[in-house]
Parts: sequence; structure tokens; C-alpha cells
Amino acid sequence: MRRETNELKMNVEKFFLLLQNYPDDSQSTLVFVRFLRAFLRTNTCKEVLPTIEVMTLIKEHKPTIFHTLKRLSEKDSMLAILTGLSMDSSEAENRLQSIYESKEVGR
Repeated sequence: MRRETNELKMNVEKFFLLLQNYPDDSQSTLVFVRFLRAFLRTNTCKEVLPTIEVMTLIKEHKPTIFHTLKRLSEKDSMLAILTGLSMDSSEAENRLQSIYESKEVGR
């Protein structure tokens, strides 16, 4: 469980860094696709993977990247499912922020 919590927290931190460091252009899309594929492999048995939150923030903060993901989803069923996910953006940000700020377990 500790490793799962830390792995999830590290992925959320990585996601926030991607949002901060990559421009909102179609050339950055591949970086986000790679992140999403790795993120979906995160081992979380006891926790729910915050996939809807991640996709909501991409849609909100990186609309060009999201649009490119949407176009790629025509040939990729994983992206088709992911780009269909959405929720309130402030709630999504709050949930991810609380995972990021949660006490690190096992250190």
C-alpha cells in the first residue's frame, strides 16, 4: 500500500510538472500520451486512479493538446475513452492537489 501511495503521488507530481513545463501545442501531445499510458499502468489496488481529474485538467489547461488527443482518438480506443472523461475543473484540481500534498507514506 505504501508503495502504491507513493507511486500515485509521484505520478500526480509528474503530471503537474508536465502542465507547467510543456507548451500547449500539438508537438507536446506525444509527451502527454506517453504519460497517460504510464499513468494507466500505475499500481493502485486500494486507491482509485484519478484519471477523470487528469483528463479534465488537460482539457482545461492544454486545450490544443486535448484537441490533438481527440483527433488521435479516432484510431486509438484508449484515447477515445480518456477524451470522453470530464468533471468540474476546480474539483479535479483540488483532488489532485490533495493527493500531491498528502503525507508521504514510508519515508
